[in-house]
Amino acid sequence: MQTTPRNGTVNWLWVILLVVIANLVQLPVAFLSRGSRGARIGWAVVYVLGFVVAVAIAAWRYRKVWPHYQYRRLRGADWRLMIGAYVFIIVVEEVLNLLNFYVFHQTTTANNQAILDLVQRSPLTLVMMSLTAICASPFLEELTFRGLLMDGCLPEMGFWLPIVVSAVAFSLVHMSTTPASWLLYAMMGGSFAYVYRRTGKIQATIIMHAFNNLLAMGTLWLLLK
Repeated sequence: MQTTPRNGTVNWLWVILLVVIANLVQLPVAFLSRGSRGARIGWAVVYVLGFVVAVAIAAWRYRKVWPHYQYRRLRGADWRLMIGAYVFIIVVEEVLNLLNFYVFHQTTTANNQAILDLVQRSPLTLVMMSLTAICASPFLEELTFRGLLMDGCLPEMGFWLPIVVSAVAFSLVHMSTTPASWLLYAMMGGSFAYVYRRTGKIQATIIMHAFNNLLAMGTLWLLLK
């Protein structure tokens, strides 16, 4: 990182605004399974454009935090860290899913169940939500919860505090109805934050997040066959 971020209070407001925007851009999903074919296609276009605008805003604000940002390639050490962190995520996720099942009698998290309920409405809903989950949400969420929250809101706050805050914030915006599912998203967000803090490269966590969503949506496609 090149310089120290500024305008922490303003960036907190931007994080809140981006969380609101991230929810607003999901609203067209409700119309992807109703109305005429033309209307559904129209809503699909609105859905995609909403994400494009949201990601553009998040990227613009991230560049405000780091006005002298320069892209740096991922190196071998970065990839090893990313792979190790993702293996950790998978292991802990399996443990927490078992805890969620045996203790809280929940076969999946409320967030995943809500997504499953939505994608079952129509093939178009499944395609559009898969597209944004893999190609748009990772950019929007990582720029918000890692880039802007950690660097813009918590500059010079040490190594671990921004990671913990990022993990908690990430879990709060995902639907959780049990302590196990809350911990699952917090652990995932914390792992992404740790990788970002270690590498200083936002593309590292975007790739991890996109890969995680790719596997999740791939599993949904198999379940719905």
